[in-house]
Amino acid sequence: MAKNHRGVSQRRDKKGWWCTIIVNGRKKLYCCDSRSQAVALHGRLRAQIREGTYFPEQCNRSKDVTLRAWIARCLEGSSNPGTVNDRRYGRRWRLYLGKRLLSQLTTEDLRRAQTRMRAKIKPQKKGQPSGRQWSDATINRHFAFLRHVLSLAVKDGKLDRNPMAGVIFFPEAKRTRFLNDAELTSLEKIMAPTHWKLVAFAIETGLRREDQFTLQWNQVDLENDVLNLPLPKGGTTRHVPLTEGAKAILQSLDSLLLPWVFPSPVDPSKPSNPDSFVNHIYTPALRKAGIAGACWHTLRHTAASRRIMAGVDLYTVKEFLGHRDIQTTLRYAHLSPSHLKAAVNRGSLFGSDTTSDTNPKHNEPAPIGAGSQVLEHIDKKEWLGD
Repeated sequence: MAKNHRGVSQRRDKKGWWCTIIVNGRKKLYCCDSRSQAVALHGRLRAQIREGTYFPEQCNRSKDVTLRAWIARCLEGSSNPGTVNDRRYGRRWRLYLGKRLLSQLTTEDLRRAQTRMRAKIKPQKKGQPSGRQWSDATINRHFAFLRHVLSLAVKDGKLDRNPMAGVIFFPEAKRTRFLNDAELTSLEKIMAPTHWKLVAFAIETGLRREDQFTLQWNQVDLENDVLNLPLPKGGTTRHVPLTEGAKAILQSLDSLLLPWVFPSPVDPSKPSNPDSFVNHIYTPALRKAGIAGACWHTLRHTAASRRIMAGVDLYTVKEFLGHRDIQTTLRYAHLSPSHLKAAVNRGSLFGSDTTSDTNPKHNEPAPIGAGSQVLEHIDKKEWLGD
């Protein structure tokens, strides 16, 4: 049982604690999120009173909160579409350092947590070798979330300095997996035409999974050949140009009178469930086609890679994919037919003829099998998910 602490009491609504101090005969109350927070605040205020450095206005402005409470506040007001991952990261940090006050967090604590997460071993299953619980990339995602949360605390005046400033992230091996023409052809032969439309549409538009499956017809402008996506991952309205193949797919759909472009086969008033489609249709098709190391996001990489290999410049691909930073698009630079090879040939002892390397038509990839001509023969009465 917790020991009673003078000057600390629980609120009547049982949802918080009061820190009470008396200064010059006047009682002052401060609301806290937990008992440990109230005890720490009471001790600090008493020390300030003894030293003559107590200023009520400053204390009200810089009230301490625990990391657990601050993460909950940040998630409550978050508009990030990736909030599912953020909540998972938040749960882990609440278990690790949730009881700490924000002002008590140090860079050394975070480095120790980083080492602890890297050394964690996943539970060993029968017949499977043991290994690390989380990869370096997963650990970096956890710390990137915490860095963002603590940055908000600095902006709100809860912290004077972000303790994440001294934490070094682990290096990651970045791999860009995309599907080649042979893999796309084999995948198309396996999947039903209605299912293949979703795959082809992802490659034609480069949309993220959530943006595609929640696409509404009021966001489609066929007259101007553009998709208008309000507040996707980048946080600003994005305009995606439509290719002829994407327009052919949209015009072949039977959902024109429904709100959703890709409605649910069970309830057409709702969008199609991306997890259900990926887990029960797309992933088994990949497995049956013998395609390894691919996921749904691989289609977005495929959309970018095909355009880079066709000679499209990196800035145009950046705008097409909706990247906020050109550094994200640079992962595809090695696929450009003129990015590196033409540059090194200019200083070669054997000449600098790079005509064959810089000709976009020479490196243009073959068209995807399900083009507009094929879609014209698809029975328009076929329903998504049949």
